[in-house]
Amino acid sequence: MGIRTKADYIENLRKQNPNVYMDGEKIENIVDHPAFQVGINSAAITYEQANHPDYRELARVWSPLVNEEVSRWTYLMQNEQDAMAKTKLNRGLGDFLCPCHYRCLTSDLLHAAWAVSFEIDKNHNTSYHQNVIEIVKQAQKNDWIIGGGLVSPKGDRSKGAAEQSDPDMFLHVVEKRADGIVVRGAKAHGTAAPYTDMLCVVEMEFLPEYYVGFFTPVDTEGITYICRAPHAPAEPKDIDNPLSSKFGGHVEAMIVFDDVFVPWERVFMCGEVESIVTFGPILLSSHLWHKCLCRWINIDLSIGATALIADYNSVASAPHILDGMSEMAMDAEIVNACAVAAAVEGSTHESGVYYPKMAPVATGKVYAAKKLGEHRYYMQDTAGGLVGTMASEKDFLSPVTGKYLEKYYQGKEGVPTMDRVRTFKLIEDLTASEFAGWYHVMCITGGSPSKTLKDMVAMECNYERCKAKARLAAGIKE
Repeated sequence: MGIRTKADYIENLRKQNPNVYMDGEKIENIVDHPAFQVGINSAAITYEQANHPDYRELARVWSPLVNEEVSRWTYLMQNEQDAMAKTKLNRGLGDFLCPCHYRCLTSDLLHAAWAVSFEIDKNHNTSYHQNVIEIVKQAQKNDWIIGGGLVSPKGDRSKGAAEQSDPDMFLHVVEKRADGIVVRGAKAHGTAAPYTDMLCVVEMEFLPEYYVGFFTPVDTEGITYICRAPHAPAEPKDIDNPLSSKFGGHVEAMIVFDDVFVPWERVFMCGEVESIVTFGPILLSSHLWHKCLCRWINIDLSIGATALIADYNSVASAPHILDGMSEMAMDAEIVNACAVAAAVEGSTHESGVYYPKMAPVATGKVYAAKKLGEHRYYMQDTAGGLVGTMASEKDFLSPVTGKYLEKYYQGKEGVPTMDRVRTFKLIEDLTASEFAGWYHVMCITGGSPSKTLKDMVAMECNYERCKAKARLAAGIKE
């Protein structure tokens, strides 16, 4: 197959039978359940892009592994040209209006697993890398979306995995067999996991039983998904929540592993704790790179919404409005520049995969997270109080109240009242809705907390070199 359509993706979801619960009830059919529609539509965006004439060529690349054309989301990058093509592809998803497509983790996890399995095999004479090769082949042939199980509940944060009163606070191996391993524990942030094709699950503590990585089907026996509905309307709306009722918000899930068996052919690390220095940085640099590009998509949309409401409010030439929009435009350029720098200054692992440079995208991710509130300030300041007080969609559709709203919500002459109303509703969705709150959390905490990323950037900055330069400039002799 190589390249799927949205219909192919949904058809495959129907063949799976994950053990899913939401609001205390078992969900037998997630594909047709209202709470899963926005998430499934968002995940399917990359399939729509790959089959769109404007992106068809960019979205596809020949894979020597399977000798056919595959998606760039399952392809393993070899050089900076691949990384720049991926940068353009991810940025192009902005044309499809989806703030979070989730396909990033597929690429992040495949690159990291490929590299770390190669390294462990070299050092320990294992056969993990062949396992990953087979997984990558399947992912490419079937155009998979791979879900991530990465962050354990962790229990008491002042204690490590071995010190917890309950050993299951971190996922761990409870049994090794001739044919595989048995794992127990949970993953706290399984965004979109129930509607992916395969899970990649990782625990990386410096204890052999708490250091493991493997792939497993979504509906493996012993896995339970305890889901939270997305921060989006329960049903599509034409006026209210114009963005979040269609795209962006995902189902969140705690993934419970209740003595789950994983055959050895799906394992790519198990107890080789020194390999954390490979898997962690490659996974994180790739994920932060994608997050920078997704934040660019959102900033670009925010600029458009601000400019549009400024026009409809007849304040487009006001100096403070123009200044705010300029600030947003500069921030978009900075975040994009971080992603581009990471792409062109990346590294090639000895296994052959290319991955982005960490420092630029760690910087861009923290910068973009801090700027989100500022951008919302500019949007709301430009729009005005109606962002929080405007009547609902049902009021507009009412034969009694609709005529009054049509009259009193009019703005610039020549602009239909409903166009102005729709723009207000978009800004409300982006700044003051339940979806906006979820998105803010995702931007701040998703992909590692800011302190961790600041420390990583500091590690790449050679302070001694900088001090030597300062001494030279000051005329201080060593």
